[in-house]
Amino acid sequence: MRLPLPALLLVLASCASAGARPPETFVRSNAESRTTRVIDVREGMTKATAMRALTDALATRYTVEVADPRAGFAMTAWEASLVRDGVPDLRYRTRFIAQFMGDDWKTLQLRHEANWAHGEEWDVGYDAVKLDSVANELRTRLGKKP
Repeated sequence: MRLPLPALLLVLASCASAGARPPETFVRSNAESRTTRVIDVREGMTKATAMRALTDALATRYTVEVADPRAGFAMTAWEASLVRDGVPDLRYRTRFIAQFMGDDWKTLQLRHEANWAHGEEWDVGYDAVKLDSVANELRTRLGKKP
């Protein structure tokens, strides 16, 4: 039995992806266990300055898809952040969500979402290394000085 070329390519692609795994930095979680980082904002920062520092920091490496300066909210676009053999792996996508808390914006809540395509479903989690890296960058730009 001979398979037509498109069917053969589909079989080969599914076999190749069967052994694929998410990156080691991917941590599976669920909606109830959202992992966040909380950053205490330094004294004297205005809301406009804090929001600009947040969006500038995110925009250095990511595309800020949504920003609401009145609500103190920013979210990056989903991106295929895993590259294998020089090609983005579309089975792994990540994004950041940041929200200043309270009326005085004295804290920033940073959350990272990562999804790994597992068949036709997505495994939900976060990327521990990416979350810590961006949280440290935001602490430098927004956080209280030691």
